[in-house]
Order: sequence, then structure tokens, then C-alpha cells
Amino acid sequence: VTGAAGGIGRALALAFSARGDRVALLDLDAEALEALAAEIDGLPIVCDVTDPEACDAAIAAVERRWGGVDVLVNNAGISHRSHFADTSPEVLRRVMEVNFFGSVNCTRAALPALRRRRGVVVTISSVAGFAPLVGRTAYAASKHALHGFFDSLRTELGDEVAVALVCPSFV
Repeated sequence: VTGAAGGIGRALALAFSARGDRVALLDLDAEALEALAAEIDGLPIVCDVTDPEACDAAIAAVERRWGGVDVLVNNAGISHRSHFADTSPEVLRRVMEVNFFGSVNCTRAALPALRRRRGVVVTISSVAGFAPLVGRTAYAASKHALHGFFDSLRTELGDEVAVALVCPSFV
């Protein structure tokens, strides 16, 4: 579970653990990861999902520990609150890097293991992935991009790996 240290990621990690699953916890917040890992006996991995090499290393650590990956939950994400005219290019780029490329990087890293185990990729998008969201243009764009990418990936992979998009509203 990426973005496991808080919010939806933490709730998902707790739910997976409660049903007896082994859970790898990926996030930048080392302290929150350690606390959660102790609570659920998870595998804490400090990982910047915008760094493809860090994602490769994180998935390799999961494979060393448990022999593979059955489910990848791409949850890490950030938002912003500003109208486009008032949003710097750096903010637009950062939101895309975390929300879109973070999911792409982790999926690319985990895909060989997911194929071997006929696994599942779950990507947390948003209703902003198919509807407009005033004041969050970069966020909405990043979520729209997830839909294009993962809907296409689902078609490419056929029945090798299940690919799901989850679209919560405000949390």
C-alpha cells in the first residue's frame, strides 16, 4: 500500500491486516510508518514513489520478504488548492509526479511479480478523475491521467493481472 502512513492508505493497511494479509507499507513518513508497522506487524518501507529506482527497491524488498506481490494498492497522492491562473508550474508538475507517475512507477516495478502471481493492481483515483473540480486543476488532471493509463493497462494485460480504479469522493 503506497501512501500508507495516513488517510485512506492507513485505513486500507489496517483493513488488509485485520483480514490476515501481510502488508507492505510504503510512504515518505518514516516515523508514521514505523508506528503503523508495529501496530499491524507490517513491513515499513520508506519510498518516494516519484523515484523509479526507489519503487524498484521497495518492490524488491517485498519480494525478498514474502516472495512476491499479490496486490498493489497505488494510493499515494497529494492535492493543491488554487485556481489554475494562480498555480505555479512547479505545483502542477509535483502533483502529476506524485499522483500519476508515482502510480506508474510502482506498477512498472511490481508488474513482473504481479504477472507471476496473477495479481491485482488497485489505483485510488477520485471522482475528480471523471468530473471537474474547481480550484484543483492539477489534481483533477492527475486523476484523469490515471484513468487513461490504467484503463489502457487493463486492456493490455487482459486476464494476466486485474486492474481496478477506485474513485472516492471527498475524504
